[in-house]
Amino acid sequence: MHVIAPFSSAATPCLRRSGHSACKPVPVGLPRTHLATARCTQHAAPSAAAPDAPGAAAATGLGAVDRRTLLLGLLAAGQLLPAWQLPALADTPEITTVFVAGSTGNTGRRVVQQLRAAGYKVRAGVRDVRKAQSLGFAFDAGISIVEADVTKDLKSLEAAIGDAQAVICATGFSGVNPLKVASVDEKGTINLVNAAKARGVSTFVLLSSLLTNAAAVGQKDNPNYKILNLLGGVLDHKLAAERYLRASGLRYTIVRPGGLRSEPASEVGQLIVSKEDSLFGLDSDPGRAISRDTVAEVLVAALQQPAAANMVLEIVSSPSAPQLPKEKWFNV
Repeated sequence: MHVIAPFSSAATPCLRRSGHSACKPVPVGLPRTHLATARCTQHAAPSAAAPDAPGAAAATGLGAVDRRTLLLGLLAAGQLLPAWQLPALADTPEITTVFVAGSTGNTGRRVVQQLRAAGYKVRAGVRDVRKAQSLGFAFDAGISIVEADVTKDLKSLEAAIGDAQAVICATGFSGVNPLKVASVDEKGTINLVNAAKARGVSTFVLLSSLLTNAAAVGQKDNPNYKILNLLGGVLDHKLAAERYLRASGLRYTIVRPGGLRSEPASEVGQLIVSKEDSLFGLDSDPGRAISRDTVAEVLVAALQQPAAANMVLEIVSSPSAPQLPKEKWFNV
């Protein structure tokens, strides 16, 4: 369960033969994970990696100079990317495949869509394979549907994660029995963290909620906290899962959104980001709700931005907020 209520309110020439004019242009402005696939399709040597996988390596024919070194050289000269993207190339882990837990949920399915739009391969963790098929996952060769239940045994989760280098956890309790909240929002997330570590995953992005730490920062009487926590202490269980992830040794990003809305961002408002324990769903906050589309976009961006490493980000939106450049989303 995630918080829904009461929050409302120029082409680059071929790197091998500069005189070859028919080469596929190298797109400008892509994140690090896409750069390794930007190559001349005629001259690049065959690669074992999938052509649509971000970070897939390809031989350049330049002897001892590998593709990463070459790109860094070009970047240093400012030929491919603006300056703000240079640290991302050096500091973010190489990620080509992402496991998404809760991928058929209202937010999880949007995460899958955003990942595919960004060129990542996806291992879509689902409890109901038929539901995933009904969402069209089976028609995309870049999506592998895998059975995954975070409340089950660790080995099955490890198998579901497979060869993914990153995990995005978009699970949340959706039933009515408050006694089962902990099995998903605390124990389930902890199980997934343990499975990710066992598989050697580099990055773990967790979708949590505003107000998880409210009681510790003088907000225990906040009506939003009280109402939301009535369901089996869901915010307390989410906080326990956050703490476990933070102590795990994994590169993590915890995203705490306000009230989740299914309308597109154009109807809900522009993204507002804030530091940990600074938004409480109050009228005095700059915003209280946020589109699930925007949340999914932030979760995916956390894989690409160095500033997202080992941080907690709180997000809401407002129609009156100015548009925030993606490179500033995690600079809070």
